[in-house]
Amino acid sequence: MQKLTAWYIIALLVLLGTCVRAQTTVPAQDSTVKEVVNIDKANELRMLNRGSTQLLVGEVELSQDSIFMYGDSVLLFESVQVNAYDNVIIQQGDSLAAFADELDYNAETRLADLIGKVVLQRGETELYTNRLAYNLATKLATYHTGGRIVNKGTELNSTHGYYYANEQLVYFRDSVVVIDDRFEMRADTLKYDLNADRVYFLGPTVIRTDTHRIYCESGYYDVQLDEAVFSQNAQYKSGERLAAADTIRYFGGQEVYILEGDAYVAEGEFQRATADRINYFRRQDRYRLEGNASVRDSSQTVTGDTINYDIKRETYAVAGGRPRVSAPPMIIVADRLNSDPETGFSKASGNVFWQDTSANISIEATEARYNEDTGYLNATGGPRGRPLLTALLDQDTMWMAADTLISVQSEVFDTTITERTVRIDSTFLGDSLIVTPIVEADTTITMDSIRYLSAYRDVRILKSDLQAVCDSLGFNTIDSVLTLYQDPVLWQDTSQLTGDTVQIFFKDEAPDKVRLIRNALVITTSDFIFFNQVKGKVIEAFFDSTALSRTEVNGNAEAIYYILDEAGAYVGVNKTACSAMVLHFKNQAVRKIRFLSQPSGKMQPMGDIPDHGAFRLEGFRWEEERKPKTLLDLFGPKRVPQKAPVSEEGSLPAGISPVIDYPLKTRGKE
Repeated sequence: MQKLTAWYIIALLVLLGTCVRAQTTVPAQDSTVKEVVNIDKANELRMLNRGSTQLLVGEVELSQDSIFMYGDSVLLFESVQVNAYDNVIIQQGDSLAAFADELDYNAETRLADLIGKVVLQRGETELYTNRLAYNLATKLATYHTGGRIVNKGTELNSTHGYYYANEQLVYFRDSVVVIDDRFEMRADTLKYDLNADRVYFLGPTVIRTDTHRIYCESGYYDVQLDEAVFSQNAQYKSGERLAAADTIRYFGGQEVYILEGDAYVAEGEFQRATADRINYFRRQDRYRLEGNASVRDSSQTVTGDTINYDIKRETYAVAGGRPRVSAPPMIIVADRLNSDPETGFSKASGNVFWQDTSANISIEATEARYNEDTGYLNATGGPRGRPLLTALLDQDTMWMAADTLISVQSEVFDTTITERTVRIDSTFLGDSLIVTPIVEADTTITMDSIRYLSAYRDVRILKSDLQAVCDSLGFNTIDSVLTLYQDPVLWQDTSQLTGDTVQIFFKDEAPDKVRLIRNALVITTSDFIFFNQVKGKVIEAFFDSTALSRTEVNGNAEAIYYILDEAGAYVGVNKTACSAMVLHFKNQAVRKIRFLSQPSGKMQPMGDIPDHGAFRLEGFRWEEERKPKTLLDLFGPKRVPQKAPVSEEGSLPAGISPVIDYPLKTRGKE
């Protein structure tokens, strides 16, 4: 009993001495002062290894400066090395605590190795792992056997982790997984700023949500703001939609994505958008493309400096950089392009250039309404105040200007019309265009693509071998007939053709014949002094190369034609009439005439006609001043048609000099 009491007294003195020494020891700033651990409490203490080792059992509490350690049992070696077991806690200051099954701690290095079910806590952040190395001097915690961090509802898992407690930074490496209510993230390497609640991507990273997936190799994600920057091979995928750029910026609150640098968005097989910068507004499902912008869908390609594109409605507004729409065979370029989903039409404005590549037709204008599906175009204005159409016909150029130009493309496939040729006739009723199919002949046509052209208000045409003016016209590619309405005049070389309606038939893109309907009148001259005239209800004029070769006149046919001898001298003039006749021409002169019914009339010598300037058929007017001779003549003030001249003292139409003594070779009555 005395020995036992003595042992307890000795143990108590040792314990008190140790406590006094620990309590009175101040952590030395000098490296020669030994760092030790203080024993603050224990239910039982045992001295081992001649006192160099202490076994502390039951509610053990140790401390070193601001570091506190707790456990059910502790082995303390020379007051420096701590091995704690069961319900281990190590606490540093008021903000950081770690829980584990085992602790290995060195007071001199201040390195702690926590083993078992390790939990490291700092504020709202908790780190879970099976083994954690913690440097209490630098407040750096590391694990290499897998761990996870939970912070404000976000969970991060990885094989390796580096937790800088002072800076509130965590680095994760190898098999990194981040789980949040809004997304799941997998990466090679991440940095997590706990203060800012921001995740940085330091290697290949994939982010998944219910609707999309994002890949990048650098950037960051702000968890609280739900905003991110994805860079280095950044890619976005949602359903069939794939996007990529040098950098993708994400603003979760507004559901906005901004793609910068070689940006593109593709969806399905056909749809693709590219630009220097693409803004995607997910709620509205629309894009704003900026810089070298291009949008392609199943029917068209739109390019420009800036494009606002509605994905669901496939509508767009384009400005800057000469916007361009390519919907083969149609191409349109302008300063601004806008589409209207309500009407289905788009609008081009500012230096509009439209082209049909299949028909070799182009139009220049100031404004145009168009529809990519139907190929419809309504063009007004132009560089010189009016739209200009340019067509390539048989290696020759035809220009046409009017106040308004209209073009329509119609596609018809696998449709055969047997024993009928359908010509599409068009006329204007007020401001409306009336299109009427007319059955003409017995033939077979298989149609695949039809182009309709219409023009109205002061139409003027210029081609090397013909010129024309009228108020309105229509043209289609079924029968290649150009129809002129309302006071039309057609010139070919020195021939002038007029009628209530004029139809020009093309063959192999060259003029083949002209049909004049109602009040038809053909005037030819070789010297602008004497005029051959042919009039009737309907006249068909045929051309050989660029010259008039014959006219076929039906209904109330009348003719005034000058007769020349073999030397080319004028012999006389013939005025005749019958129901139908055919006149053959050579060098603008009548070579022969064939009457299809009994004619009435007579030939008169040149001298029997007192005034050749008044020797005219009813309705005669020579309108040389209205004839376009240069491209500039297609523009400028409208030239009012002349009325048929009335002879007053031998007067002639404007621009024609009176004949005095017949200056050309003539033969007849002196």
